[in-house]
Amino acid sequence: MNDKTKLDRRFFMKTAGATALFGSALGTVPAIAKGMGQSTSMSTTINFDDGYNRVGTNSIKYDLIKMFNPGKTLDVGMGIADMDFKTLPQVTAALKKRLETENWGYEIPPLDYPGNIVDWNKRRYGADVPKANILNCVGVLDGVLSILNAFGEEGDNVLLTTPNYSSFFTTIHQANMHEAMSEMKMVNGKYEVDWDDFEAQAASGIKQYILCNPQNPTGNCWTADELRRMGDICNNNGVLVIADEIHCDFVMEGQTYVPYASIGEEYAQNSITLKSTSKSFNLAAHRTGYMFSHNRAYIDKVLKGGHQRLLLNIMGMIASNEALKHGDTYIDEQNAYLTENARYVEKYCADNIPLIKYNVHQGTYLAWLDVSALSEKLDAKNKAIELTAYNIENNVTATDFFGVTSIKKYGTGDYLKEWFMDNARIDINPGENYGKGGMGYMRMNLATNRKTLTLALGNIEKAINAL
Repeated sequence: MNDKTKLDRRFFMKTAGATALFGSALGTVPAIAKGMGQSTSMSTTINFDDGYNRVGTNSIKYDLIKMFNPGKTLDVGMGIADMDFKTLPQVTAALKKRLETENWGYEIPPLDYPGNIVDWNKRRYGADVPKANILNCVGVLDGVLSILNAFGEEGDNVLLTTPNYSSFFTTIHQANMHEAMSEMKMVNGKYEVDWDDFEAQAASGIKQYILCNPQNPTGNCWTADELRRMGDICNNNGVLVIADEIHCDFVMEGQTYVPYASIGEEYAQNSITLKSTSKSFNLAAHRTGYMFSHNRAYIDKVLKGGHQRLLLNIMGMIASNEALKHGDTYIDEQNAYLTENARYVEKYCADNIPLIKYNVHQGTYLAWLDVSALSEKLDAKNKAIELTAYNIENNVTATDFFGVTSIKKYGTGDYLKEWFMDNARIDINPGENYGKGGMGYMRMNLATNRKTLTLALGNIEKAINAL
């Protein structure tokens, strides 16, 4: 780590989130912006430049992708949304300590865990979380599925603004429901909700809207005004807001995350929020998350629907609890590093890869790359059609993540994904996976160290220059 990197991080930690927004579920109090408030953490001792070699650790991002692509060389996995950094040292220490107790009988969660959830949200964002209304989830999607089932019926449409997180589509289908996509518009380089379409769909009998805040993959950190406009439309039409805020701790310098439940009592009362430490501290393997609502009747309805998760994996709950107690500085330093990564990719593309367009995103650690010019140069659409026809004629099959084998069909994005794997030796995700508006884009995970990021970008540059 060079001196400039250290200086930039210190400067960011002092200045990040200087703008406070107003409004809470119980009145008008300042919502503390990212990085502000009293921190209980000490120095993390993590050097993010070191990264972490995950090859051979049963990593989905590296090891499983290689299994799915036999014979191909993978230099960098940048598809799955997890990080290539060491986690918070206090988390590792707490897990090692628990391993010293050589018995794994029934065990209560850490008694201070709910209180630390409340404290984290208050300390970081000025948000009030009702401790008595917190429910555990086996990850956020588990909670989303329980909510969909409790508040909807088979055959319902569920509203999404797209491009949006691909696994929402899977979860909606698991509930035997259908996605209703309201495609966002690009205005001056930023995605905006198509308000006319959003309102028309909300008024069509839809009962539930999944809000992604910040939005994966577009990176929107929704403003309080935007959230209230969504909320007013949903409230006026009897639509429940399911707020997935799992990426809330990832905010680039100069941006602010606004908790949906903090913008006013009427919005808090018609919403359920889901969060987790799994993204923030790279604890996804522990399968631990939580949901809450200011409306106790909503929580009771989820419980009556069969959502019983009092005892999750104890290691996951210990890890999450330690992260919430000690993770402030880690998150601040990590966000500073990720902001530098995003700026680096923006400049590298502008200077060296003009066929790929990217502007620094607002939230998450995911870059939404405009590859439409590259797609056109590769004639990707027609190549995908030709490959699909060949595979159908010759019965060429592939097995997906869930073990389902079927004819290997190509969309334009699938062709591009394979092209990046074959020619740049990196794995990134097709934009079509994220619904309407995703065509011509690819999602790239920037949560890795600068050396690895440079390798990936250099590989892309060489591959394109060879065309």
